[in-house]
Amino acid sequence: MEEPYIKEPINKAFANTDLIDIGSLNEGTTGIVQKAFAEWNKYMFCYYPANKTIIPSAYTVRNMNIPDTITNTQDNAFLNNLIEKRKLAKMFNAIDNGCESVSEILSSMNNKDFRISMCTVTYDDNHNPLCVLGLIEAIEEDPKLNCVVNALIRNFNSVYYVDIDTEQVYPYKINPAVRSMLNNSLNSIPLYSDLMKEYIDKTVVNEEKETTLMETSLDNLREQFKIKNSYQYDYSIVRDGGIAYCRAKFVNIDDSPELHHMVVGFEDISAEKQRELERIAYIDLITGGGNYSNFKNTLLDYELPGFLISMDIHEFKIINSICGITKGDETLKAIWNCIENSIDDKDFGGHINADHFVIYCEGESEENVIQHIEKIEEALKNIVVTLKIPNIIPYFGITRWTPDKKVEEAYSEANFAKNQVKDRKDISYQFYSYNDTLKILENRAMEDNFSRAIKNNEFEIWYQPKYNPANNELVGAEALVRWRGEDGNLISPARFIPLFEKDGLIKTLDEYVFRKVCTQQVIWKNQGKQLIPISVNLSRATLYFESVVELYKNIASEIGVDTKFVPIEITESAAIDNANIKDLADRFHSNGFSLLVDDFGSGYSSLSTINMKCFDTLKIDKSLIDYIGDFSGERLLDHTITLAKELGISVTAEGVETKNQVDFLTGINCDNIQGFYYSKPLCLNDFNQLLA
Repeated sequence: MEEPYIKEPINKAFANTDLIDIGSLNEGTTGIVQKAFAEWNKYMFCYYPANKTIIPSAYTVRNMNIPDTITNTQDNAFLNNLIEKRKLAKMFNAIDNGCESVSEILSSMNNKDFRISMCTVTYDDNHNPLCVLGLIEAIEEDPKLNCVVNALIRNFNSVYYVDIDTEQVYPYKINPAVRSMLNNSLNSIPLYSDLMKEYIDKTVVNEEKETTLMETSLDNLREQFKIKNSYQYDYSIVRDGGIAYCRAKFVNIDDSPELHHMVVGFEDISAEKQRELERIAYIDLITGGGNYSNFKNTLLDYELPGFLISMDIHEFKIINSICGITKGDETLKAIWNCIENSIDDKDFGGHINADHFVIYCEGESEENVIQHIEKIEEALKNIVVTLKIPNIIPYFGITRWTPDKKVEEAYSEANFAKNQVKDRKDISYQFYSYNDTLKILENRAMEDNFSRAIKNNEFEIWYQPKYNPANNELVGAEALVRWRGEDGNLISPARFIPLFEKDGLIKTLDEYVFRKVCTQQVIWKNQGKQLIPISVNLSRATLYFESVVELYKNIASEIGVDTKFVPIEITESAAIDNANIKDLADRFHSNGFSLLVDDFGSGYSSLSTINMKCFDTLKIDKSLIDYIGDFSGERLLDHTITLAKELGISVTAEGVETKNQVDFLTGINCDNIQGFYYSKPLCLNDFNQLLA
């Protein structure tokens, strides 16, 4: 197949039937060829592959100063006139090996550029080339065009010249695969729009066809060339059942932004894309350092034990919010530099995402790891000054790494440890502990099972009696909650109460217990039993609920129990922390509730609690009861009870376990006693036995 731009002169040359009929080199061939080319002042030649012989036209012989018959060898005169001998030799080899046509631009010794094109015109019965027609064209008339074409030909697989005014496309160099695919279109001088549409339809992946057609359209190129004289566009094609990546480059060769002529180059950039994808896969785009994939692969190659450190920045989003995303990215890069400069050469790290980093430190010394962390913390202080940003407060989780571990497992352990110090102000790092993990898993299980437990009444109410020590009469009880799991075993409140206080579930549990106690009071009333007050604990979280008083009053009314039989216990610490405690107490009192201050003396004790005049009963904590037997402790108890009673507040002693304690408390007029001396907490059936 001839190149379109040499088709016309070649066809005219073929008008000489003698030339067409020559199927092999024989005596008289040279004269026939010379005669056939006589009327054309062109550099033309015939090449006979079987004999490796070139017969130039007389014009070529005369102007190139070469023999009228040349053997195609590395030392032939034809090649010696060219600088790029190997390129021409490759062209002949391509023809010898069955390529139908070839075309390349080559430079001569006198710095002139030529386009040499060859096409096979006759074959033997085995389709081996017999006669090849060649054309040599000088292309020195447009230096800018030559420069652009030469540059593109060196780097691009296919290069075309486009006359925009006529939309005609003239190939300089064609990729064999493209030539085969667009064979029919290239037999004539195609129109640019038609050629591009056919090429895109046959090669580009479906998702990009429409976009590629628009990006390579003449309308878009005209707009692009108003801004700059070249434009490139990357796209994906289907090749051999897979995806390959290509780039089209368009160069305006006119001196004005108006588009009349351009050169287009197409190249396969799959290798470049692969390198880019690998770079993206392992290099963090913000810090320029390694990412998690790179960290993971590097760590898997390590045979030595060490420590994996997970690092976060506390409230890093503040920097983004105040200083902007650009400053935030700059800060992340600076943090990465601090990490790299603070660890040993054999250690390494990576940026995970956002403000999350990971570090590996070789060795078995925890002290060495701590030193690295302290160096990082110190370096980060300098960033704050340099970048003029809010304080950077890092926190770290550390776990031991051994080659038999999975990276994800180790990273999860480090993250777990890190989260334990996230909101701590006293320490910034923590080493991973397996026992801590078990505790967290147990807590998570309890949280997950909470709703089911409420629905299935797994929370039981136990009762710890209160007695009047003067006559040993049962005067009341405190409602305590126990959780009987699905396996029938009791879960200690010490395990779930602090957890539910932390996660907010305690509010639901408080209400559950209160409803159960109210319901039980009604049952006892209907059974004709003498009712005694059963106090119910409310957590500090429940107290902050705005309508807590009304809620509990409505529950009591709904169930049908007098609020005087369900007094409310509030810990001293919760009372002191609540700025609205006086108003809260007044509202409880106005709705018929009695208030007890629990755990008095457990650490928050002060005379101001007694003087609040918010509470009806003071419950003295076991920690003060244990002072009995000590002179100073006994005096403290005596004065506390005396002061409370003078203010009209009754007193209940908690955690009383011995007769000596009972005797002392009776002697100083303590109203009621609660503790193991009289009774441990009782389940409902056992407590029922105490009621008349």
